[in-house]
Amino acid sequence: MYASIIELQFKPGLMQAGLDHVVALRPQLLQIDGLNQMISIDRGDDTVTVVVIYDSKAQREAATEQARTVLAGIAEFVVAPPKRQGFEILVNEKY
Repeated sequence: MYASIIELQFKPGLMQAGLDHVVALRPQLLQIDGLNQMISIDRGDDTVTVVVIYDSKAQREAATEQARTVLAGIAEFVVAPPKRQGFEILVNEKY
């Protein structure tokens, strides 16, 4: 499995509107091959870390253009362009 970690800094008061916009894109997100899960973490001060889990690094790389399209759609809500990095998942356990 492979994770895409995205850091977002929202404009003051626009975090919920930005997240609502992403949720509205669910039909598009469901079309991304290998995308398993998306977790949004509120870090305070209008900062959100998004963890997107893919089946493989290849699927994450193949989804790059679709991810750019989704992230471009929230441009009006954020202070700066999102930072997107990828990492191998070593452990993913549910207890």
